[in-house]
Amino acid sequence: MILEHKGIPIFYSDEGEGSVTVLLHGFLENTTMWTELIPEFSKSSRIVAIDLLGHGETGCIGYVHTMEMMAKAVKAVLDYLDIEEVTLIGHSMGGYVALAFADLFTNAVKVLCLMNSTALADTQEKQLNRDRAI
Repeated sequence: MILEHKGIPIFYSDEGEGSVTVLLHGFLENTTMWTELIPEFSKSSRIVAIDLLGHGETGCIGYVHTMEMMAKAVKAVLDYLDIEEVTLIGHSMGGYVALAFADLFTNAVKVLCLMNSTALADTQEKQLNRDRAI
């Protein structure tokens, strides 16, 4: 499904019923990384997977997307779906987005899971590698 936000499309999927879990992919990935997990997870929960800004079928707002910008785009999807409280699972960069979301929208986060991610800032080497990938 597509939601327009700040003049760009944001792609998301929404499957299942019950408490909501939001899946946030890593850098240079998209929602397809969750394809095999969503059918299992959606048996017991409502699963929302979102292509983050500049990834998958979601457009770019600018040349650089901060974690806070991505967190606000996630919130726009949740507001559109009338979802108030979520479990966030963030893989790699998606973990950074989940942390930014939790910082900005603390009351909306029930559970936070960082998968292959960290709450610590990137090292200079990791920043260089990411810049090379960009």
